[in-house]
Amino acid sequence: MKKVLIIISVIVALMNVIKPEGSVNARKLFYAEEFYLYVMNLYYDNPNLLRNIRFMQWALKAPFDDPVRSLAKITNECEFKRYKLLFKFHVTLLIVDSYLQLADRFDKEHLYFFNYRYAKDIKESFELSKFFYNRALIYWNEAKKYIPSINEIPCRINLDKWEDEFYMVKKGNLNLEPIIKDRMKLLDKRIAILTNYISNNSTSQNLN
Repeated sequence: MKKVLIIISVIVALMNVIKPEGSVNARKLFYAEEFYLYVMNLYYDNPNLLRNIRFMQWALKAPFDDPVRSLAKITNECEFKRYKLLFKFHVTLLIVDSYLQLADRFDKEHLYFFNYRYAKDIKESFELSKFFYNRALIYWNEAKKYIPSINEIPCRINLDKWEDEFYMVKKGNLNLEPIIKDRMKLLDKRIAILTNYISNNSTSQNLN
């Protein structure tokens, strides 16, 4: 567990030192849309996922650009108000997805007898996976907080993906909470088994 905490501390430190500006930029990024667009990559490895999470966290706190430079066509105040809330809702869900991708990379669907020689390393990997699943759950709950406010705005913006995403979560057609909690429960079970094995040096067994 100590090793996992050290890994998490390193990750947090790396996320805190990532600079929001690139060498090709003439100035620092400032608007929410700029932070959001800056995360677009074709290949997501662990450092890129962590970097993207950090930029999206900044996007949630940054001011919005002028409506004429919005990511959607804005024609009135109602649309702009809805756009800003849907933007935050969408970006928060992207953070959830990024954390889930990280969690999946440190997770393992099955444990077999031949895995026991790596019991300590696998346990630490599982604990790190659980950390990322927990972060995903936190941001999932944050995303749901936007639903009542968005629902009160009687208009629609011309970004169907964001509108459809909102509708699916609102209606419960997209609900990541039980999936995340199930994964965390499975991890707890496997972590307990590995902890017991490490402590008692028990006989290897097939775990499914």
